Amino acid sequence: MEFRAKRVNLFAFLNEKIIMQSITAQKKIDAIVDNVNKKGIIAETMIKELKELREMAQLEKDPLIVKTLRLVYSYIEDAGSFDLNLLEEDEIEEIEDLEVDEENKAIIEEEVEEEEEESYEFSKVEDFEEKRENFLYFLGLIKESENEYNRKELKKLRSYLWAEIHG
Repeated sequence: MEFRAKRVNLFAFLNEKIIMQSITAQKKIDAIVDNVNKKGIIAETMIKELKELREMAQLEKDPLIVKTLRLVYSYIEDAGSFDLNLLEEDEIEEIEDLEVDEENKAIIEEEVEEEEEESYEFSKVEDFEEKRENFLYFLGLIKESENEYNRKELKKLRSYLWAEIHG
C-alpha cells in the first residue's frame, strides 16, 4: 500500500513538471507568434527567441525539437530570413487512392516515407507575407509537436536544413 502511494506521488510530480515546462514553452511560442504578427520576422529577434525556446525544449528532452530549432535559427543567421516554403503541397500520390492489398500498401507507405525523408526539397519564397505565413506554420508545428504528422514535417525540415547548412 505504501509503495503504491509513493508511485502515484512520483507520477503526479513528473506529470506536473512536464506540464509546467510545456505551458511555459507554449506561452513562449504564443509570444513569438504575437511578435511576428506585430513586427514581422526580424532576424536578430527571432534567433534570440528561438534560442530561448530551444533551451525549453532541452528541458523537455525532445531531441527532434531541439535539433530543428537549432537548425532553423542557424539557417536564419546564414540566410538573413526564413524564406522556406513549408506550405507547398506535396505532389506524391495518396496511398489510399491506389488499388493495392494491405501487405503491398504497407511496403509502399514505407518506401514513400523513406523517399520523402531522403530527397525532400523546400522552395524559397520572396514575399514578406509568405515568409511570415511559413514561419508561423513552423511555429505551429513546434507548438503541436506531439502530433505524428507534425513530427514528420519537422523531420523533413530537419533533414533539409541539415543538408542545406552542412552539405
